[in-house]
Amino acid sequence: MKSSAKGKNPAKFIEEGLAFNNLKKYKEAIASFDKILKLEPKHVDALFNKGRALHNLNEFNAALACYDRVLQVNPRQAKTWRWKGFALRSLERYEEAAKCFDKEIVLDPKGSYSWFIWYNKGLMFHILDRFDEAMSCYEVAISLYPDHSDSWYCKGLVSYNLGKYDETIKCCEKALEVDPDYFYAWYGKGLALHSLNKYDEAVKCYEKVIEKDPDHIDSLYNKMLAIHSLGRLKSDSNLPILAER
Repeated sequence: MKSSAKGKNPAKFIEEGLAFNNLKKYKEAIASFDKILKLEPKHVDALFNKGRALHNLNEFNAALACYDRVLQVNPRQAKTWRWKGFALRSLERYEEAAKCFDKEIVLDPKGSYSWFIWYNKGLMFHILDRFDEAMSCYEVAISLYPDHSDSWYCKGLVSYNLGKYDETIKCCEKALEVDPDYFYAWYGKGLALHSLNKYDEAVKCYEKVIEKDPDHIDSLYNKMLAIHSLGRLKSDSNLPILAER
């Protein structure tokens, strides 16, 4: 005799679906959540978790449809705005993603993920070259959680885009202080030193990145440029000084 959804408590199917999600059996998880949705099309937990499973399968448009259905039922569910933002980010709809992160910030300004939402909102503005807005977001993220190396590094990159090279160096050094293995911060520091014409120091920074990631194209290329500039600088310094006549 076949079992039916009517014979089971929806909570059991949620539990079953979450277990499949944890095992990365996302299609089986979706099947579990669908059993609930056949009976209760507006079951918020089933819709949200089906969205998460679809998200993990990189089916972002389908995941987005699930998140939207959740928000139709409960527009104040903060975590759904977050995951809708992540789906939109994956679809390169950065402006819309930033608005979703804003929604979560308004709904849950002191939540345990608030620093991470500010960071992600900053990333969206960063991608859109809205550097001042990105900077403000990263600064809030850092104020809420100063031990996140990515936030320091991204603040450093925005500082670089704004021509604040000394600030870039400070931020990258802070990222390395938080996580000494965060070697990409050496790249950001190298860029700033390069722009300050401190070529020998820049080369050392690029080499730190290449040690960990030998195929890091940008570091390899910029190291070559810095060495070339350093050689030209030394060559110019060896030219004879002509006396004025």
